[in-house]
Amino acid sequence: MSGEPQNNGNLEEQRPNGGNDVSDAWGSHDSSSVRPYGKMPVDRNAPYYNMNHKYRGMAIIFNHEHFDIHSLKSRTGTNVDSDNLSKVLKNLGFRVTVLHNLKSEDINHYIRQTAEMDHSDNDCLLVAVLTHGELGMLYAKDTHYKPDNLWYYFTADKCPTLAGKPKIFFIQACQGDKLDGGITLTSRTETDGSSSASYRIPIHADFLIVFSTVPGYYSWRNTTRGSWFMQALCEELRYSATERDILTLLTFVCQKVALDFESNTPDMLTMHQQKQVPCITSMLTRLLVFGNKK
Repeated sequence: MSGEPQNNGNLEEQRPNGGNDVSDAWGSHDSSSVRPYGKMPVDRNAPYYNMNHKYRGMAIIFNHEHFDIHSLKSRTGTNVDSDNLSKVLKNLGFRVTVLHNLKSEDINHYIRQTAEMDHSDNDCLLVAVLTHGELGMLYAKDTHYKPDNLWYYFTADKCPTLAGKPKIFFIQACQGDKLDGGITLTSRTETDGSSSASYRIPIHADFLIVFSTVPGYYSWRNTTRGSWFMQALCEELRYSATERDILTLLTFVCQKVALDFESNTPDMLTMHQQKQVPCITSMLTRLLVFGNKK
């Protein structure tokens, strides 16, 4: 044990001579840079995000059906996903833009352009990507790119008018070529602190990133009804978005995908009766409910 002073990071418990918080990383860090400021969209300790701005916000759907890459087949059924998601989001008050089969450079340009806009009157931002993928990569029409390119420009320091507001990313894509054969379950038996006027937040706070499947695994799509994930997501958003907080809603999306779907490919036994479950990464700091816009 080193005897180095420790501190749990709680601002209310920090006292003179109480030790310093240190980083688990090598090297020195430049702390002389000027810290950016953003307008506070909600009180410091508010349990819910402020969803009472003038507008719900922008929703961008990058829909990929056809590719210039010969190894990638056309994604039959993706337009069903795109149409269904677009309708659901419009009903929730989003201003929806659907972009089809963009090249990587065009996706990046559109993302940067969106991040440079003024979102002061918006509740949040939503981006959906419907495409092919593999572990750590998504595909545009012409080449692959890293998923974090989608949210890089929306961190609080780069897009201050979205600071403290939810930034939501839904990604329908494979994350590998592994199969989940599932497991059959059987019954065990037969039968008060004062709040300050201002506060600082991490630049990566308030993001919600949801992949249709876990890293390394296939994501399934029905050529007629659309992908399992988008079917379940659209159903939950349609019937529960104004009542349930988003993480509760997404839990039931996971339940629907995990329990209600199973691959049907009897001519390919290795792909037959396979399962799937979405993967949620949340940096949300409050409860998010898409209440009815006034």
